[in-house]
Amino acid sequence: MKIAAVAALVLPLSLCAADFWVAKPFTDWSDKELQRMVENSPWAKTVSVATGGPQDSGSTSRGGRGRSMGETDDSPAGGNDAANGDPVSGPGGGGGKRNRNETPMSGPVATTVLVVRWQTALPIKEAMVKMKYGAEATTSDEAKKVLESGTGLYVITIAGLGQGVLRGETDAVKKALLEQTSLSAKGKDELKPTDIQMGRSARGMDLFFVFPKKVEFAVEDKEIEFVTKLGTMNVKQKFRLKDMVFDGKLSL
Repeated sequence: MKIAAVAALVLPLSLCAADFWVAKPFTDWSDKELQRMVENSPWAKTVSVATGGPQDSGSTSRGGRGRSMGETDDSPAGGNDAANGDPVSGPGGGGGKRNRNETPMSGPVATTVLVVRWQTALPIKEAMVKMKYGAEATTSDEAKKVLESGTGLYVITIAGLGQGVLRGETDAVKKALLEQTSLSAKGKDELKPTDIQMGRSARGMDLFFVFPKKVEFAVEDKEIEFVTKLGTMNVKQKFRLKDMVFDGKLSL
């Protein structure tokens, strides 16, 4: 009887502790939960990245006098195709804040806060759809297209870049990014992006790194690391695969 009584208490506590994306459908996620999903969840990580040393002015590109990648006329239009629809340009872009961190040896170091997000993961797409379409998230044809798109791709987004971070001619900047970006897991072939698109959100410029789904990842791979370099900023983020299971399967 005592064991049964303890079990009866433990079960409700376990249910209460469940993450919101497990406990309820995305249509019931609150604004706070939506923001958490796209900025601080297993599929989205907020990271602070150094933009330069104490003597650096904060620019992330050296010697570039041209327009930024975001200001060129021939840059990709919004990145919406690669990133599964208009919701990528909606609220919840995340990042874009700059801080001055004091260190005993080097003095002030400029940093910027970015969000690295697994854009093609279903819970991310659901959050974006709910944020954009609200009550029509399950009835809108456009929302449905977003939720069903991107099945043959992995798309990683860096959200919240300041204007002018990537300076120079679009083709040259894009080529450098393609060469310096990768997605990898231990024991698996490294993936390189085949395209990079750009979009804008309320908090800055977003970059969408498009990877072909040539490698299938599994929970047993433990973690995936995304690496890129934006000017002088080295961006690295690991995702724990066991935490990225959604509706009973790995969601990437």
